[in-house]
Amino acid sequence: MNQSNVTSSIAIAGIGYALAAVAIWTGFILVSKAGALAALSLPEMMMVRFGTAFILFSPFIWRHRNTILQWRMFVLGSIGGLAYALSVFNGFQHSPATHAALLLPGLMPIMIAVFAYFLANERHSPASWVGILVSSLGILVLLAETMLSGVSYWLGDMSFIIACVFWGIFTVLLRRWKFAPWHSTLGIITVTTLLFAPVYVLFLPHHLGDASWEMIGLQAFYQGVMATTVQMIFYGRAVHILGATKMGAFMALVPVFASVLAVPLFGELWTQGLTFALIMILIGTLIGNVPFTKLRDYSVGRKAIKA
Repeated sequence: MNQSNVTSSIAIAGIGYALAAVAIWTGFILVSKAGALAALSLPEMMMVRFGTAFILFSPFIWRHRNTILQWRMFVLGSIGGLAYALSVFNGFQHSPATHAALLLPGLMPIMIAVFAYFLANERHSPASWVGILVSSLGILVLLAETMLSGVSYWLGDMSFIIACVFWGIFTVLLRRWKFAPWHSTLGIITVTTLLFAPVYVLFLPHHLGDASWEMIGLQAFYQGVMATTVQMIFYGRAVHILGATKMGAFMALVPVFASVLAVPLFGELWTQGLTFALIMILIGTLIGNVPFTKLRDYSVGRKAIKA
């Protein structure tokens, strides 16, 4: 197999990992909103997500403790685990799933691109910046509609925005420090659980029994296994192969699935602002990912052949 075929196979694998992460992230939005509607508060969601993962993967955590117990992993876990999860779950307590479906994946490529530029010295094409601006316009319209409508979604929407900031920093640091996806996943689980569990046990009220066992089981499986572990491995692999910016752009595909499914599942209202935001985010994603350089080179080559 020649070098070009190997490179092509690696790129296809990266796209596969990215699409798998998109699918699991879509489910995360829907399952998290279902948990919020089922009387699972923010502390309970945190404990179910990370407590389940910590128990299930404790043998692996112990085996890789030397890699996990270092300051860089503590930083990654604090940002990409604790800070991100607290912000996201607070958002689900105060905003509909359709807002999460647009704001989380819509803002992520913007935040990742900005932090990649300043922290990792990644240079983006003009098309990437145009795509980011187009997506940003859609998000701004959605936020403006929320503020003008008088509906009290602003706290949840701001929480989603803050979560995207944390995830952007985490993604760039993950690529810069080159931790293996499996190690970074175990690190996030460990750091978040060790930091949050004592606070929950000693100082916070416990209302886990208010939800049904079926809902707790669903949350434990999806949050503790699929979203925390499987998705993180796929996401980390895609970041290593494709780069932080391209992976961030793939995440903008989540709104197509999550927002469309959220309306019938939760009876949420679809507004003009949501429609505009979805269209602009999709257009921005397309602009940011179309290989204009290759298209230009192909066109030049065709003209040269004809000449």
